[in-house]
Amino acid sequence: MHSYSTSCAPVRKILYVHHGKGIGGAPLSLLYLIRGLDRSRYQPTVLCIHESEAADLYRREGIETIVDESLHDFSHTNVLWYPWWQFPKILLRALQLPVTYMRARRLLRRRRFDAVHLNTSTLTAFGLAAKAEGARVIWHIREPLQRGYLGLRRAIVRRIIDRTADLVLPICHYDAEQLRSSPRVHVVYNFIDFAQFDSAIDASALRDELGIAEGQQVITMLGGVNPIKGTKEYIAAAERVLTAHPDTVFLVAGPIPDDSFRNRINGLRVYRDAAFSMISGAHVPAIRFLGVRSDIPRLLAFSNVLCFPSTVPHFARPVIEASAMGLPVIASDLGGPKELVRHEETGLLVPAGDADALAAAMLRLIEDPALAERLGRNGIVFARERFDAEKNTAKVLQFYDRMFASDGHRELTFD
Repeated sequence: MHSYSTSCAPVRKILYVHHGKGIGGAPLSLLYLIRGLDRSRYQPTVLCIHESEAADLYRREGIETIVDESLHDFSHTNVLWYPWWQFPKILLRALQLPVTYMRARRLLRRRRFDAVHLNTSTLTAFGLAAKAEGARVIWHIREPLQRGYLGLRRAIVRRIIDRTADLVLPICHYDAEQLRSSPRVHVVYNFIDFAQFDSAIDASALRDELGIAEGQQVITMLGGVNPIKGTKEYIAAAERVLTAHPDTVFLVAGPIPDDSFRNRINGLRVYRDAAFSMISGAHVPAIRFLGVRSDIPRLLAFSNVLCFPSTVPHFARPVIEASAMGLPVIASDLGGPKELVRHEETGLLVPAGDADALAAAMLRLIEDPALAERLGRNGIVFARERFDAEKNTAKVLQFYDRMFASDGHRELTFD
């Protein structure tokens, strides 16, 4: 990695564009990146396309935050994509793209930015607008592209990223493999703040609040009730484990779909009801749904195992958070998670969708505490090597330096 002298370099103004509403991996990772900026070199502004918890997150940090709900994205990722039967939504989203493109260009003309850093692959219209206005364009790829039926939408997204990008930052190699190969593509793993995710956190008060006795085994899943997170597989495995170890507690933290019209249409309400119906009456007290939590570090601090039984490949922030806190991890053997877990060294990988294999892995860690302890210790070392916020922010800034050095420190001024 080259380094560049910044003694005479101007302060670079960067617009970070974020797409989501809730507090999850994407907004938190962006926050950690912005926290790590050298403000004598880089001046951040965040643009959110929703008035939301994410926008509040950046405001609380004292970061200049703009909200423009007239802008829209188009998701075609493993986390969210539109199947054929949602054609009206596909058409609506497609019609919104040219409007977003024009409004983004007007916004960029009103402000002066040296670069636009897009926090997702779904902001294609904004990426095209930024390129048209002469800004440097940085794509942070936080979710793998969905192939779809014929691969047409994926091909379009890949082409837009390739044609507009000055720098592409996938958060894992699996995500990078979905893109066109280019020397501008550099994998920088998603990262976490070890000051926040600290295994020494005292979580006794939360344990007491939840009524969990000292010494009870606690297996935790982060991701809520969602088919891509594997909630039904987790419940099925928990039912099997509770037969042999009835004192075990299974926690699920994350969004629980409500009865809104949207969740009726997208099938999440049906999935929620089917998941809940799987829990036998005797096991209801042992399998608990906590909803969205703001105290994940404390929750992990008294857990014994972190489970991430995803059914589609994507980066798993809960895995690296758990490893940072010394928890052994059980995760699906899919792209994304299998880069974050060293099988038999920091955790156990199991076939996706296989509740029996998931239950067997849970039983193995419950019944072999020495193994669980060894995996957890190794996990801390592995996390510090790959997922440290300070180290990985420094990598991103080195790529920034290289990108700006290539243009002779030119300033971008918009009319």
